[in-house]
Amino acid sequence: MNYKPSYKYIPPITWSFLTPFYDFFCAIGGLGGRFKMKILDSVALSDGLVVADIGCGTGVFLKVAKQKHPRVTFMGLDPDRQALAIAERRLAKANLDVELTEAFAESLPLADGSVDMVFSTLAFHHMPDEIKQKAIREILRILKPGGFVVITDFGPSSKFLFSWLLPVFENVEYLRGNLQGHIRKYLQEAGFVDIDIRADISILRLELIKATKLVYAS
Repeated sequence: MNYKPSYKYIPPITWSFLTPFYDFFCAIGGLGGRFKMKILDSVALSDGLVVADIGCGTGVFLKVAKQKHPRVTFMGLDPDRQALAIAERRLAKANLDVELTEAFAESLPLADGSVDMVFSTLAFHHMPDEIKQKAIREILRILKPGGFVVITDFGPSSKFLFSWLLPVFENVEYLRGNLQGHIRKYLQEAGFVDIDIRADISILRLELIKATKLVYAS
């Protein structure tokens, strides 16, 4: 990976020494396997699709997704080597064939129009606003016309957590754009259509945003 970010990178749970415990914290916060399955079931997948998980972390989503849809090609991309190592062990133990790549969301090593669907869960609040914009443009680039993106993260409905919980674990500067609804705005500005938002999908009141890459007439 030749790309080097110009901003301060934030590990999955803010501090690298806590990464081995990331799945534990997700589980007690209601963000474990069942939550990932809820995200997966928000859209219909069919055999032969190519699906990218941007910010795949420790691979929990990829595991439940590949087990449910063995004939879908899944790939996981994340900038955190420690998290990817956990994901690799998890997928190997389950004997699941999923390609993992070290990469930042704003610089994806994927060809234009090469992916049918993109998922990204709890990754965007780790990015400054200008990087959120770049990441969304990259997702648009790699999606095929008519492809979907599903972004699940903190949003305006999570504001009640901001005053007492989120600042303890999250970068306030990066998180603020989420709480102000910037993700949906950046999707619109990039050219995504049919933007659909489901609020409060977990006890942390996360938002699930689905959007479609426009199919251009020939």
